[in-house]
Formats: sequence, C-alpha cells, structure tokens
Amino acid sequence: MAPRLPIVPVDTSLVVGFRYACRPGCGLCCYAEPLVPPADRLPLLRRVPEIHLVARGRDEFLAARPEGGACQLLAGNRCRAHPVRPAPCRQFPIAAHLGGRLQATVVLSCPGVDLAGLGAYRGPASGDPSPDFDEELAALRGRIDAGTPRRLAEGLRRRDRLRREFARDGRWEEEEEVRARFRRAIPDAGPEEFPAEAPPARADGLEHLPLSFDGRDGPVAWAAGLGGWELWELRPDGGTAGPVGVASPPTRPPPLSDAGRRSLQGYLRYWLDRDLLFGVVHLAMLEGSDGTVGAWVEAELRSIAALVLSRASVRATIQRGSVDRLTDDDVLAGIRATDQDLLDRPTWGSPL
Repeated sequence: MAPRLPIVPVDTSLVVGFRYACRPGCGLCCYAEPLVPPADRLPLLRRVPEIHLVARGRDEFLAARPEGGACQLLAGNRCRAHPVRPAPCRQFPIAAHLGGRLQATVVLSCPGVDLAGLGAYRGPASGDPSPDFDEELAALRGRIDAGTPRRLAEGLRRRDRLRREFARDGRWEEEEEVRARFRRAIPDAGPEEFPAEAPPARADGLEHLPLSFDGRDGPVAWAAGLGGWELWELRPDGGTAGPVGVASPPTRPPPLSDAGRRSLQGYLRYWLDRDLLFGVVHLAMLEGSDGTVGAWVEAELRSIAALVLSRASVRATIQRGSVDRLTDDDVLAGIRATDQDLLDRPTWGSPL
C-alpha cells in the first residue's frame, strides 16, 4: 500500500481573479534550471535519455545551457519533453511560499497572465481560481509530501523566534494589522527611493540577470552598464543575440497616467497580501537596529514601487526615445520585468 500523503491546505485566494493562457513562442520560464522531483525523473529519462542532470545536495536539477542559456529541453521555443516536464515547470506561473501556511501566488512576470484587472485589486478574493490554473494548481498540490508539514512547522518556529526578539524591542506588529493599515493608504515611492537599485552587471554572469519578455525570440536580460541600464536579448544556446538598448534610470519619480497609478497601487496591494513580503522584511530587520515591522513594510513597498517605475521608464525610453509620462502599459511592463526577480528573495519561510 502506498504511503498516505499529508493533507496540507493550499491558500489559493491570491490566484482568484486572474486569467492565464500560456503564450506560444515565449519560453521565458525556460531560462532556468528546474528541480526534478524523484517521481519525475524516470518519465523524463525515458523520453529524453540524453538529458544532463545536476546534483545539488539531495536534489537534482535540469542543467541549463551556459552563459545564461535556456534549459537543454528548449528547442524552437518549445519544450521537447512537455508532456513529462518536471513538476515546477507544470506549476508555473504559480509560485508557493511555505511560511505560516502554504500560500499560492501568481507570478506576474509571465506574459500569459492577464494583468488587466490589477488596478482594481483590493485584497484576497473568495471563491475558486479560474480553471485556467487547474493544471498548475494540481502540479503544486502534487508536490506536497511527507516533509511539507515539517517545513511548515519549522517556518512557524523561525517566525516565533523573530516575533519574540522584535517584541522585546517594541518593534513587532502582526501581519494583519500592518496589512489593514496599508490597504487603506498604499505608500508612494518618493524622491528618496530614486535611483532604484540597479541590476547586476553583465560581467557578473548572464545567468544572474533579471529577465523579461518583450516579444523577441529570446527573453530580455537587464544589466547595469556605464551608460545606464542595458537590455540584452538572450540566445537559447547561451550568450546574447545583441543589445536591445540602454537608458539611464530616473532619478526621481516619473509622472504616471491615472490608469498606470491604479495598476501600480494594485500591484503593491498584491505584494502586501503575499506572506513572502513579511518573510523578507523580518529577515531584513535582523540587520537593522530600529523600526517597527510596519515601518519596514512601508519602506519595502516604496522600494518595490521605485524598481517597477524605474524598469518601466528605462524600457519606455528605449522604445520611444523620450517619455513625458508612463502609461498603464508601461507600468504593467515594469511589473512584468520585476515580479519574478522579487519573488526569488530569501525569507524565513521557503518556496515549495
């Protein structure tokens, strides 16, 4: 008899309200080295016997091509093993954070995710997610194993240690209290948040650069350069297909259209509801000696806004030459160019 798997509920309230359809010819999510769970290893090897797996500790990963190249299974912007692709690939664009609960969130960098309603986002919704995500959520639930409850419990223990430490100094605030405060008034990025944090330099390695989809054959990588922020189109087999352009990031908040401002505020509210935000903030507070959880969350939201607007501005400047104000499309493109990068940060919890 097969071992009985634990029942761990998945909070899908942050998936409700979004629509999704994989965009053919994109390949953005394939510029990575996905984990290959043990259950997926044999079907994958049967279909593609020549694949190269990389061991890291007890886990195995599909090796990507060198110099920022795509997964070795990508050919013609299509996966050669799509029916038996590993669970993390089947799960995308759903990400999951194991903290006090198992919370699913939509990766808004994916060009197949419809962001049209982001400006109206006010908080987690009730009801069921769109059937568009049925396969992805099934893959997520299929990754729950005997170790998942242990990881959840360990995350809660870490949070409790942080809570006690910060409470002694009068710095602790509960997550829901902070969320309620900022849902009423989302903070704007001010001049002090600019210029925003620059991406790594190209010399640091193409595989370390944030990526975005721009309708090209390969994704666009963001790098800091002498002339500003550089955009490079990546090749599936490694290296770059050439420069896309370079522009200086803004040194103060750029003007926004009304629709663009609503989309940015909806995105910040969405971040506020992600448990990962508090995991990131709590770790950062260990490096600082003052400031409450709420003060650190406010600073983090301002920083996220500045990064989105900066990437939106650089992209718009490269495309149009000069920008009087950022449109809603510009802001949404900035969100897509930023979200995956921010989701990859360490927290006191862990990704599933």
